[in-house]
Amino acid sequence: MSSDSPPSGLNKESWDVKIQLSQGRSDTSGSFPRLNILADHVQWIGEGDSIIQHLNGIENKVEIEIFDSIGVMSAFLIADQVSYYENEDYFSANGAVKIESKDDRILLTEWIEWWESDQILRTDSWVDIRTPEEVLSGIGLEATEDLSSYQIGKFEAKMISEQ
Repeated sequence: MSSDSPPSGLNKESWDVKIQLSQGRSDTSGSFPRLNILADHVQWIGEGDSIIQHLNGIENKVEIEIFDSIGVMSAFLIADQVSYYENEDYFSANGAVKIESKDDRILLTEWIEWWESDQILRTDSWVDIRTPEEVLSGIGLEATEDLSSYQIGKFEAKMISEQ
């Protein structure tokens, strides 16, 4: 094992964590926010050459503000637990997951995954998507992280009409 690779079995933890991730601009004029993460507890675990961060809500849910490619907040995620696999740039969120977009769309599920490389949310679990006009439910989902576009596998739809 080289000295610059994380040791397998690494185990560190911290409490009341705030993580801010930024992304560089393509014109190299600095950076913009990509994610702001709040968690009651985080544990870093080494598995082989990878480090996994397990972010846990204990008194509060894990909260993640997601920013778009120009640094504007596009969605807000809360969940009981979020795991981040550093080498893969992969997130999974578990337990009462709720994602709210800036345009009043809400996604509810028990589990969802998100690959930073394509910025697509995916799950094979039950989902509800609520908009001001409709409620869509079903099993399986693929959606943009701001919920502007989504596809539900097997779904049901209910139109909301004000009378």
